[in-house]
Amino acid sequence: MTRRRDPRFSKRQLGRLLRTFREQAGMTQPEVAATMDWSVSKLIRIEKAAVGISTNDLKALLAEYGTTDPEVVADLVDVARESREQPWYARYDAVTTEPFRRLLAYEGSAAAIHQFHPLLVPGHLQTPDYARAVLATVYSGDELDLALEARISRQAQLEGPDRPRLVALVDESAVRRAVGGPDVLREQLRYLLDRTLDDLVTLRVVPLAKGAHPGLAGAFLLIELDEEIADTVLFEENVGQDYLANGDSDKVTAAWERFLAIEQVALTEQQTRTLLESLVA
Repeated sequence: MTRRRDPRFSKRQLGRLLRTFREQAGMTQPEVAATMDWSVSKLIRIEKAAVGISTNDLKALLAEYGTTDPEVVADLVDVARESREQPWYARYDAVTTEPFRRLLAYEGSAAAIHQFHPLLVPGHLQTPDYARAVLATVYSGDELDLALEARISRQAQLEGPDRPRLVALVDESAVRRAVGGPDVLREQLRYLLDRTLDDLVTLRVVPLAKGAHPGLAGAFLLIELDEEIADTVLFEENVGQDYLANGDSDKVTAAWERFLAIEQVALTEQQTRTLLESLVA
């Protein structure tokens, strides 16, 4: 499947382009607002992606800026329509937090995802049975079914020819813990072996013999966004609280340093395959 940019980012892209067109036309926000018979705050909210814009208003605004190329206008109309769509994860509000939903929005524009987990196989690489066993520690009944559906749908969003690169580091305890029982774990490990054959998937295990290492501080995920957005997002999941940061913040820099330090003590990809093969033998 081809990934579609999240509506949040379509709105942001459109706002940025409209601001550029206005500046190229040499017009100020008050001037445009007066011409369009809008409030200045409406234009500001559109350019800052706080609100969407109708296709009729968009065409009129582009005409005001002298942007009349049919292809450009058609492309921007498509972006405007995308920005008003419901994101795929909207139906899972009951089993996701707002920071996690923002993370899912960022994943739709990911060029690469780097993650570490000290206890579990990361959600991107979980089989349905393994995921159900994990989620059953938090949810039950219909909520469990919905949470599992959300996890599988999340994985599906990251498939296809334009999928992001995935680099996953896990502690050895994660591939030995019999989540769901021995049979579920064995199936999970076989799936991991299959995924390591994908050129865009890197899986490395940190051996227990390494003792204490920087990853013991907890699970985290770093997303490198595509060139159009050019940013990095950090997501740290804690009991009862999810943390999300983006940009060149000190927290993001520290997380990169921690990830690189964990890589230094991890097995190579081939050594990881050898370990997994021994565990399923």
